[in-house]
Amino acid sequence: MAIFLAALGVIIGVLTLALGLAVDVAEALFLAHPHLVWLLPVAGIASYGIYHVLHLDFSWSTARVLKASKSDGRVPLALVPAIIVGTFLTVLCGGSVGKEAAAIQMGGGLTSLFREKVAERYRRLLAPAATAAALGAMLGAPLAGVVFSFEAVRKRPSKFVEVVAPLFTSLLSWGVTMIVGVRFLELPSVSVLELADYRIIGIALASAVGAGALAVVFCKAFEAMKGGLRRVGSPVFALAVGGVVTALVLGYADPLHYEPIRDYCGTGMALVDGALSGNRLPSWAFLAKLALTLLTFAGGYKGGELMPILAIGACLGSSIDWAFVVAGGGVLSGGAPVVEMSMMAFFAACTNCPLTAMVLSFELFGSVGLIASALPVIVASLISCSSSIYPTTLTG
Repeated sequence: MAIFLAALGVIIGVLTLALGLAVDVAEALFLAHPHLVWLLPVAGIASYGIYHVLHLDFSWSTARVLKASKSDGRVPLALVPAIIVGTFLTVLCGGSVGKEAAAIQMGGGLTSLFREKVAERYRRLLAPAATAAALGAMLGAPLAGVVFSFEAVRKRPSKFVEVVAPLFTSLLSWGVTMIVGVRFLELPSVSVLELADYRIIGIALASAVGAGALAVVFCKAFEAMKGGLRRVGSPVFALAVGGVVTALVLGYADPLHYEPIRDYCGTGMALVDGALSGNRLPSWAFLAKLALTLLTFAGGYKGGELMPILAIGACLGSSIDWAFVVAGGGVLSGGAPVVEMSMMAFFAACTNCPLTAMVLSFELFGSVGLIASALPVIVASLISCSSSIYPTTLTG
């Protein structure tokens, strides 16, 4: 079994590199050639065609992969090339999607390689191992990947091997990216908190309430749009409509002089980096990223949800920090801790995975990040406890 887990971890690490680099290339091409947005409907229909050729149901998503993982169901191997190409095409033409959740779908598909080769009693280990490996490698946070593999499906490990398997694959896949020297999430360190100042509690609570309330809005809108997509019936029609609307919004940015809207396309990694580096984002930045993300997923376009969620949270944190500075209550250096608080709180609230958020905060920002994010993550999760983009996190 160890050999199969090792092979799974290495393969996921290599394919995570391929997915991450493909998306980075797509994002760079869109930035250089923003008029590619007019091809977004074509890219969506091309993605649908690829799924059709590979005999895949176009409804495969991160939520569906996690649901299959929870019930020990089979995820088709063909999902691996389909989600890589689909995510590339979406980002290439300006869609607001990420690659972390897409990596989870890819990892789920790879379990089919080993499903018939391992003993039946070990098959249930493959899905959490693949989820942990994919998320750990893409975020550079192997421990968060392990926690997410259990928390996202509300499954408590009952045996030691159930923890060791995902930890083993996650460390291996993460090791592959480290050996190659690629980190997809390069973040500046969070500055030291002024813990003695009582106003830190007010800022933390503001971040928590803002992130929790916005997460409820995002999740409800996300679910409503998915429901509307199901009622449309034909994915091709939804892709065409969603693509045309997005193309019109972004395509007329130059003649109508609102070019900065393009900053909110793609994964949103640049927004996260900018906000944490102390760059002042527009007060409406989180609304722009949220709207484009919802519009992209409403059309049924392929890609991941997690990086856009982190980007929305980072933009929200920048706005909260700006509000406190204007009010004369800013106490945190450069605004980075406020951004980190809001980013992790929004992630926790949208996924209903507070433990993952805190471990991720520790791995990305160290002990200072964990201290800063603990209260906002808990409060935001309590506010949005009945909302999540993943149905598996709402049921036991």
